[in-house]
Amino acid sequence: MSVNLSNSHRSRWQPTGLVTTLLSPGARQVIRCWLSPSGFLDEQHHPRMLLSLINEPGTFTDLVRTANDNLVPAVVLNELLRKGIVETLESGHIMLRRSAYAPANELNAQPEADYDDTFGLHPPRRRFNDI
Repeated sequence: MSVNLSNSHRSRWQPTGLVTTLLSPGARQVIRCWLSPSGFLDEQHHPRMLLSLINEPGTFTDLVRTANDNLVPAVVLNELLRKGIVETLESGHIMLRRSAYAPANELNAQPEADYDDTFGLHPPRRRFNDI
């Protein structure tokens, strides 16, 4: 299942270039879901810290399942940790790093093209003679 938002429920946040260039399509889906008004934001509309890998509502596993049922939460978490997008806390929570998201600028908003839709699963690669 993929999260799809109408214009009346636009997100306050958008993923940064760091997220869109470093992460796999599945992990990008999870980050977009985390930033959307779909239940994973706190009272101030910031991404909530989530308990890791527990099968209960409002946890990281629930986030991954909400973003895409076909993803394995442990694999996504490993990728996000390896790429420095999230941080684990001693309490067992996972926190989305501030460098992974930025305010959505409605004044200068460009249509949000989905990288996966534009290039498919394989982004263009640099040729050896590209400078």
